[in-house]
Amino acid sequence: METRQRRPHNQLKDAMRKYLTTLDGGHASISEIKAAIEPEVGVAPASSYRSSLQDERYFERVSRGVFRLRD
Repeated sequence: METRQRRPHNQLKDAMRKYLTTLDGGHASISEIKAAIEPEVGVAPASSYRSSLQDERYFERVSRGVFRLRD
């Protein structure tokens, strides 16, 4: 039986913040964010992305499934 490895704390969130910073205030869908950072962080469940994006200290929901960095 394979044991699932947990990723380091906030790795996914930090990678999403880094990617959204490159958009200079622009927004991106969850699928765009996932495609951009998956090479860096590896495969993660979609629920992990949705959960991380709920942190209102860093992310602002623009519309359904679309987020940007909070000012």
